[in-house]
Amino acid sequence: MNVEEIPEPYRRYAENAVFANNILHSLPAIIYINQLDVPGNYNSMRNIWLNRRGHELMKYSREEIDQLRYDFFKAIIHPEDMEIVPSSYFWHYSDHPEMFFAGMHRVKPKDCDTYRWLYYQTVVADYFDDGSPKQSFTIALEISEIMHTENQLNYALKEIARLKNELRMSKFTQREREILALIAKGKTDKEIASTLFISVSTAKKHRTNLIAKAEVKNTAELVAFAMESGVY
Repeated sequence: MNVEEIPEPYRRYAENAVFANNILHSLPAIIYINQLDVPGNYNSMRNIWLNRRGHELMKYSREEIDQLRYDFFKAIIHPEDMEIVPSSYFWHYSDHPEMFFAGMHRVKPKDCDTYRWLYYQTVVADYFDDGSPKQSFTIALEISEIMHTENQLNYALKEIARLKNELRMSKFTQREREILALIAKGKTDKEIASTLFISVSTAKKHRTNLIAKAEVKNTAELVAFAMESGVY
């Protein structure tokens, strides 16, 4: 049905929808909507809409994206950057007050060996009944052409590392953050127990849990993580 065939009371809304759709497809940016089908399950995430610019860059058809579902993200996003893919969902599901999530990651178009850099901003567009994010709306700009110098590349990689650290830090309770700060200062389990009026075994358990949550191998790496995250 053409817009002219729509009854007059509703034609204005249809015209506005057509206008908005044309704008979304004509902008020199990649615009997309992702959705979780199961609350809190990031493996259920799939892309449900991608503008023309996105299809032209990534070279995937709508049918291919629908068939791949979560594997679409695994196919195009650099393995080192995959951790931050569901960040916007986790971010809004936590206690953070931020209304949007911004970051950078690398993507590889279909049948291409070269990754492109994207800078993006994401907002949650819809929620499940339990309050957890369901849909996210993202606008991304390709910045590969300006990533010419080693300093710019190092900055981008550090930014990705920072986003990963923020995601991991968001999983920590306030008590765990206190203990992490003490560990970063070189405190032993006995000293931590004395400072926080807890048992030594509890302090040891917190240290073990922090190492697991930070996804590091030992206390030395945990201290490095704490310093990179600005805890100490």
